[in-house]
Amino acid sequence: MVSVEILPKGMTFTRMALAKALGDGDDFNAAGIAEARWGASSAPARILRAVGAGTYADMGGEFRAAATEFFSVVEQLSVLARLTGIRRVPLRTRMLTATSGASAYWVGEGQPKPAGKMTFTSGSLPSLKVAALAVITVELATSSDPAAELVVRRDMIRSMAEAIDVALLDPLNAGSAGVSPASITHGVTPISAGADPAADLRLLIENFAGDLESAIFITTPSVAVSLASADRPGIGLRGGELLGAPAVTSRSAPAGAIILADVSALALGEGASEIRTSRAATIEMLDADLVQDATTGTGTALVSLWQANCLGILSEKEMNWEIQRAGAVSMITGADYAPIVS
Repeated sequence: MVSVEILPKGMTFTRMALAKALGDGDDFNAAGIAEARWGASSAPARILRAVGAGTYADMGGEFRAAATEFFSVVEQLSVLARLTGIRRVPLRTRMLTATSGASAYWVGEGQPKPAGKMTFTSGSLPSLKVAALAVITVELATSSDPAAELVVRRDMIRSMAEAIDVALLDPLNAGSAGVSPASITHGVTPISAGADPAADLRLLIENFAGDLESAIFITTPSVAVSLASADRPGIGLRGGELLGAPAVTSRSAPAGAIILADVSALALGEGASEIRTSRAATIEMLDADLVQDATTGTGTALVSLWQANCLGILSEKEMNWEIQRAGAVSMITGADYAPIVS
């Protein structure tokens, strides 16, 4: 009888990253580490052996499957995965977008039918990338405790999912040419919340120019809980339904915000993904306001991973999005409908 290890989704890719980091980037060393730790027949060992032997083409399908599985988990945790009806388009490819549709008319007997003109604009989504750099200790990477691998996997997935959600929803994210897309809420004139959620939601819908058939509410778990009532029983901390439309919750949504978005107006492009590792790199260990720039030669304070007995795991994914219809997003700010306890 042969036992089969059932791994959490994305674990094969995580184990490959750990083995490559511990192998100092040498695929033969990484394959040996994978064999010793998870067995010669394990997926990480098989793939890394093929890469080291130059027969990567034979294992390319298995590698892509492991990468696709890992980043599918990232998407499942992000808001994007729960926005059904998004227009998925290829990156760097010309596409047409209708700016005005054809018109229809009532016509009397024997009278000519007026012609309606459709107008289009063309453009493309450039390839941008989101990256998450996780630094862990060598002790954690080499730990034989299965919980250690789960910690690494969870941190790699969570950090990237949060980065995507914040960029997608933060009204302050104006985007940057060649770096990041603007959020779907940037430039939207918000509605200030009052004390009556029914009145606020009615005003939100009145200000919404998108297609109600493909509209989805997005908010934080706390605001969703404050909206739950006998009149709105379908919504809770995990989302659900609000006023007959799907509702999605995320802790990365702006605090106190209720967003109504026409997802059919959102074009999403996704490209290649990869993970790179190192235990000998020197990196800038900041979460924001990075000053290191390879294009200008700007330097900053750096930390040696080798000296700190750490290793780095860098996850990257090509991605871009764009709202392609004016008025397709409406938003309430400052919402908090929790009852006041006296």
